[in-house]
Amino acid sequence: MKEAGILLHISSLPGKYGVGTLGKCAYDFVDYLAKAGQKIWQILPLNPTTYGDCPYSSPSAFAYNPYFIDMDILANEGLINKEDLPKPFSVYKIDFGRIYNDVFNLLHKAYLNKELVIDEFTKYKEENSYWINEYALYEVLKKEHDGKPWYEWYDDFKYRNREAIRWANEEFKDKIDEIKFYQYLFYSQFIKLKKYANKKGIRIMGDMPIYTSYDSADVWSGTNNYQLNDDLTPKGVAGCPPDAFSADGQLWGNPLYDWDYLKDTKYKWWVMRVNHQFKLLDILRIDHFRGFEAYYSIPFGAPNARDGHWEEGPGYDLFKVINKAIGDKEIVAENLGFLTPGVHKLLRKCGYPGMNIFQFELGDGKHVPLLKKYPENNLFYTGTHDNEMLMTFYNKLNEDYRKIIDKACGITFNDKPNLKMIEYSMMTDCKYVIIPLQDYLGLGNEEGRMNIPSVALGNWNYISKKIDFSKEMCEYIKNITVKSGR
Repeated sequence: MKEAGILLHISSLPGKYGVGTLGKCAYDFVDYLAKAGQKIWQILPLNPTTYGDCPYSSPSAFAYNPYFIDMDILANEGLINKEDLPKPFSVYKIDFGRIYNDVFNLLHKAYLNKELVIDEFTKYKEENSYWINEYALYEVLKKEHDGKPWYEWYDDFKYRNREAIRWANEEFKDKIDEIKFYQYLFYSQFIKLKKYANKKGIRIMGDMPIYTSYDSADVWSGTNNYQLNDDLTPKGVAGCPPDAFSADGQLWGNPLYDWDYLKDTKYKWWVMRVNHQFKLLDILRIDHFRGFEAYYSIPFGAPNARDGHWEEGPGYDLFKVINKAIGDKEIVAENLGFLTPGVHKLLRKCGYPGMNIFQFELGDGKHVPLLKKYPENNLFYTGTHDNEMLMTFYNKLNEDYRKIIDKACGITFNDKPNLKMIEYSMMTDCKYVIIPLQDYLGLGNEEGRMNIPSVALGNWNYISKKIDFSKEMCEYIKNITVKSGR
């Protein structure tokens, strides 16, 4: 059965306090999706963010972003006073710096009233002890070390001296408990939102990065899972080799997994991670799938990715274990970029849907024509969070390429090109078609782009406005969804 959905991260919802939350703006969007005949809401990773605000670079692969906790819900539940709520404000771009103080000041006040939900909070801590104890301790110790990464902490904490860890858990138990409370608040709000969405016929698809950050609770508390030296520096780091778009390649800097060790543990950490994702998600997209067949290893400390080399990944051995653990839950593979026959073989063996991106299907206009049959099991996008906006892409095309797209999509001088390209996408044979909201709105890069890869600052700050969710646009989306048999 073919379905359609919209890509819009939680942060990009039109929240009344400058960022999207799990409150009214999220419930309104679910209603909008249902009225528009959509079946999937795709979001980005829900993990906490740090410098640069990138959801793909987080201090934890298991924790959630407190920015998305809805303060109005906390006020209605009596956890904070309504008088403490900030005055509503709207922004053109999200100002995460401004939001930081407001959010954590209010969350601290909510924690002081934790007795109102103490039974549920206690149960949550018990059920999540497999990750939350280490994460909360990591966050507190990081603050005690003036925000320095764990590998610059005092040696007793850096190398996790048992007596030092025991002391820290006792000395900072209230601060540790408060970090856990924030996670409980997020989880309880998201679960209620998910139930509402599922009842409306909407499934939530989330995203899981392949790698974890070096400065993370995951690496600090699980050094054996990674390729590290005795001094806990990485032996190699992740990235991509040079190509036509980047002469230096991409240097991501994430530590690489010790796949031999993980195999010996029957991939326990990975199974735990994937099952954890499915607590909140109906569909899970795994980022950089090709890295499981072979991964690019760059020497630690290298200035760029030129001197890297390929190493064999875990392949199907990992996913055989994961598939057994998750049962009939649905995984999607982000299989973009240069793919070898081995990657295609792994994807087929796993049985996961892959992806096609409209902006990548033009090729040279001859050998990779737009008009072709796409895999029915795949997902089709006009673009992802990493792409240019569809209208910017179209406007940058030279005359020859634009003629190819105009012909394929039936674009004439009085059409809105973004809508015709969306209609083309909807009519493909692919199982799912996911369209970024910004492409429906016809936004350009300046107004709507979410991320420019390899650019550290100025990304992830797109936020929609209430006027973007018009009745006319809703009816249009429903009409083309029905017309395309989705």
